[in-house]
Amino acid sequence: MRKYEDLESIREKEVGCVAAVGNFDGVHTGHQAIFRETVSRAEDIAADGLILTFSRHPAATIMPDNKPRVIMTVSDRLRIASDLGMNAALVLPFDRQIASMTPEQFVDEVLVDTLSVSAVVAGQGWRFGKDRAGDVDLLSTLGQERGFSVYSVPSVFVEGLVVSSTRIRDTLSDGDVESAKDLLGRPHFVRGTVIEGQGRGQGLGYPTVNLDCGDVILPANGVYGAAFSFEGRSGPAAVNVGTRPTFGGGPLTVEAHLFEIDGKLYGSEITLLFLTRLRDEMKFADEHSLRAQISEDVKSAVKVFSQAGEIWVTE
Repeated sequence: MRKYEDLESIREKEVGCVAAVGNFDGVHTGHQAIFRETVSRAEDIAADGLILTFSRHPAATIMPDNKPRVIMTVSDRLRIASDLGMNAALVLPFDRQIASMTPEQFVDEVLVDTLSVSAVVAGQGWRFGKDRAGDVDLLSTLGQERGFSVYSVPSVFVEGLVVSSTRIRDTLSDGDVESAKDLLGRPHFVRGTVIEGQGRGQGLGYPTVNLDCGDVILPANGVYGAAFSFEGRSGPAAVNVGTRPTFGGGPLTVEAHLFEIDGKLYGSEITLLFLTRLRDEMKFADEHSLRAQISEDVKSAVKVFSQAGEIWVTE
């Protein structure tokens, strides 16, 4: 996938493309429908399908004290878009300049003057421009005036409710990773860098890796049956998200017991895919009780993995 990060770098390089526009955090089932429509429309006219998105969530600029945690990194958004057939990406910084554009300015300066789009594909509820003043109806009107087509993709519903990034964040905040999977069309995953821990898992007979997962949203504190992906290998994992109350508490950590993976992994990147919630995080009376519970967690994690079938992951 070709990637551009400003208007000048892409100018006149993707002329006539079909552009899918949006933030696309999570690339959930609704976003996937937009990409499929974009690829189809692009193939019809022998053009490229381009994802036009932003390097940061708009709320990080407009309401920095209220910005949501991201479901996935921009790199993973683009990986999945590429897997779905998109050819190119324009990743703009959602800064004050972009935020202050009226809908007409955004269409003229970005879609027309820079990209000369043949068509634009957007979700039914997409809003754009200063104060979110533009919608798909306005985009269609502007497209008719400026010579490009607009295709509105209907919202996707799961259990009677619209699939949205906000809804996915809410399910993850509740620890409901199975519902998140239904909305995403795959398990929620995080990629983390292995950092040094306190070695408590090793002392309990179940060595763990401690992961720094950056700003990506984590499910609620608890223990999860998961899958891991590391250097082309995958397998079951028992993952604890929490503060280790048995040992006096502390900062939030992500600790994963990976099956059949050992050795010093500091600095390595490991992907965790959350399959099911096993239990709440809890404080145990002593290490013996904790060790017994971890043994049960490990057995449950192996069973969950074995029943999950093929595990989706993009490298």
